Amino acid sequence: MYYTNENYAAFSKARKPMDVAERKAYIVGSGLAGLSAAVFLIRDGQMPGENITIFEELPLPGGGCDGIKDERLGYIIRGGPRNGKSF
Repeated sequence: MYYTNENYAAFSKARKPMDVAERKAYIVGSGLAGLSAAVFLIRDGQMPGENITIFEELPLPGGGCDGIKDERLGYIIRGGPRNGKSF
């Protein structure tokens, strides 16, 4: 049992699916959504982590929340306006 903000997760644990050890999961994208999906498959779906494959098109994982340190420019985070609109 684990405790998370007074919700049902503190009091329940999902039953392990019968054939989850033989199943495979393929996740497209290594952004927050893809990594979260993998975490929930492991934690709640009780799927072995080695059965999960995450595909990423770009050389740097992280989706819109990635970051890299450039010696000349400092830290660079991809992102900015989405759909051509500024916030």
